[in-house]
Amino acid sequence: MSALRRIVRMLRPHSGWVAAAALAMTGVALATVFMVFLIGPMFDTVLGASVPLPGLTSAAGPAAGARAPTAVEQLGFARDLKAWFESAKESLRRFLPNDAVAILLLGFLAVLAKNAFTYLGNYAIYRAGLLTIKDLRDRLMDRLVVQSAAFHQRQPSAVLMSRVTNDVERITEVISDRLSNLVQDSFTVVGMVALVVSLNVRLAIVVLVGAPIFLWPIMKFARKLRRRSHQTQERLGEMNTVVDEVLKGYRVVQAFNMEAFESARFRETTRRHFVASMKARKVLALNSPVVEVIGAAGIIGLLLYAHRLISSGAMSTGAFASFLIGLYSLYTPIKRLTRMNMALQGAVAAGERVFAVIDEPVAIADRPGARALAGVRQGIAFEGVTFAYEPNKPVLRGLDLVIPAGKALALVGASGAGKSTVAQLLPRFWDVQDGRIAIDGADIRDVTLASLRASLALVTQETVLFNTTVAANIAYGQPSVDRERLHACARAAFAEEFILEFPDGFDTVIGEAGVRLSGGQRQRIAVARALYKDAPILILDEATSALDAEAEGIVQRAIENLMAGRTALIIAHRLATVRNADAIAVMEDGRVVELGTHTQLLARGGVYARLAEMQGLTE
Repeated sequence: MSALRRIVRMLRPHSGWVAAAALAMTGVALATVFMVFLIGPMFDTVLGASVPLPGLTSAAGPAAGARAPTAVEQLGFARDLKAWFESAKESLRRFLPNDAVAILLLGFLAVLAKNAFTYLGNYAIYRAGLLTIKDLRDRLMDRLVVQSAAFHQRQPSAVLMSRVTNDVERITEVISDRLSNLVQDSFTVVGMVALVVSLNVRLAIVVLVGAPIFLWPIMKFARKLRRRSHQTQERLGEMNTVVDEVLKGYRVVQAFNMEAFESARFRETTRRHFVASMKARKVLALNSPVVEVIGAAGIIGLLLYAHRLISSGAMSTGAFASFLIGLYSLYTPIKRLTRMNMALQGAVAAGERVFAVIDEPVAIADRPGARALAGVRQGIAFEGVTFAYEPNKPVLRGLDLVIPAGKALALVGASGAGKSTVAQLLPRFWDVQDGRIAIDGADIRDVTLASLRASLALVTQETVLFNTTVAANIAYGQPSVDRERLHACARAAFAEEFILEFPDGFDTVIGEAGVRLSGGQRQRIAVARALYKDAPILILDEATSALDAEAEGIVQRAIENLMAGRTALIIAHRLATVRNADAIAVMEDGRVVELGTHTQLLARGGVYARLAEMQGLTE
């Protein structure tokens, strides 16, 4: 299904407002056509007193003493409008001194009706459009938050942000801002065409035959603009990616004296964006002049043909004047419709990118018949687990591990051994390619994701905090906050003291990513959050590796409180932080090469003993 059709389908829940807008815009179109129609009677009665509008004559000219039929007395739609006008005028004449005042009052009422309908139509279509955009953004975010780690690894965050903001904004421009013009101008064009055809059929046919000459460049420009718009948005995504990387890594950029390099890299992206934008703007810049030049040529041809009709007596000058006014009234709505088509192509290109994200399959999802996980009674087992981030590059190779319920297992080893991968597989951020992970004998792929992750608490090296209050960060994901429990968890995490020193205590907003807190304070908030969640399984992934010795000591004591009575998987580089674990597994090249307690592994004199010696830990 095309992106445009899908965008239109998203309007369905708000079809009542769309219908109201369409009805109001129909009123705008009718009022506009009636205002053009009134030009004749105003010239005839108001300005000319009793001078009739010139009309069609026969080839031999009008009979002596006979009045030529006026323009409004000709065919079809114009005759119907004249009948309605005469009826309205007669109704007003009962209260007004003469026809001229009645016609002027009708003109004012037509203007009043047009603008009242314009307001109502715009309000209704804006509401429907903005509600649709809200729904689209909500659907986009709903999809993003459930996507797997693999998806987010492939898609830079800046590109995804561009989808949610810039691309959806392009769609907003069409649905909320341009759709009202589309409806109003479409009805206006239909009404004006009916009026023009009624005034002179043959002349109207000449105009309609020449219409494809106008449509060809418009369609050509539309196709080009669609391609150019897509390229422009892609270049914008590249630019956002560079900005995002530099802003997040500015310390590294400055530490390595790479400011000039990053500036040059950004300039290259802005150059590429400039080139793509100029190509799109070139198409836009050419559109209006080309259409106007072709239009001028068409008007010259129309005047030459009208001159022939008038010279032969088949048409009067006055009738042509009425026809030309009606024809000219088509110019503005048709011009806006062509611009709408240009904007629509950009919105379709943006919609294709947005729906590509929405349609991306969710790699990690519940299997049919998945059941809820009810705690951990026996333990966790990794059974022959093989996993690779990229094909033919396995990170884990037939990994076997057992974590008994209520016990703590630590994973140690050199960087790249696969420790953090184990921590990411347990919550199903990724799925194993071979083997299985089981809790109480049940494959974690056979339990619901919601219940699995509800049973897990995670504390990582890179603590993620949100720009909200301390209380909201600790009770993250909970429907309500138990203040007594909140204080107890903060106390157990050795965080209550520094929290209460803030002016607003637990109601202090900590800034983006917890910028107002030190590294140790952020980690203690993370520990308090895990305590508040009170999940039976705990994952600690390098939770203290980025802290200084003093902060590490405090956080380590908080972690000991957190681990009490829980089944814990601990990832660590510093062996001193895991020496008291119930078991320590040493990993190399995606496998467990040693398993035992700290004392047992030291006595064995193997890999663990060498690591301990390197870190000065000999007992």
